[in-house]
Amino acid sequence: MKKRNCRKTDIEREQHDRATRVRKMTDAQLCDYLDSMAANQRPLAPGKEEIVNSLLDALSIRTEDGLRISDATVRKIREIATRRGFLPEKEA
Repeated sequence: MKKRNCRKTDIEREQHDRATRVRKMTDAQLCDYLDSMAANQRPLAPGKEEIVNSLLDALSIRTEDGLRISDATVRKIREIATRRGFLPEKEA
């Protein structure tokens, strides 16, 4: 059984209005809408390179208790990650 409009929350009304606007679009409007969404969309999950780079960057930052990994160690880990294919080769 459908929910009466008077019993809908503000969020449900807003979702319904938005869905109605999308349903009433013409084919051309739908295509433009989907194309703009695809252009603005970024990957759902970060890539392997992004994860490794952010980890190495985080390791080199001093924490509240003063601990950090030295720059030389981070450089060595980054070199190993590049050799093993976790990071792309640096172009000189």
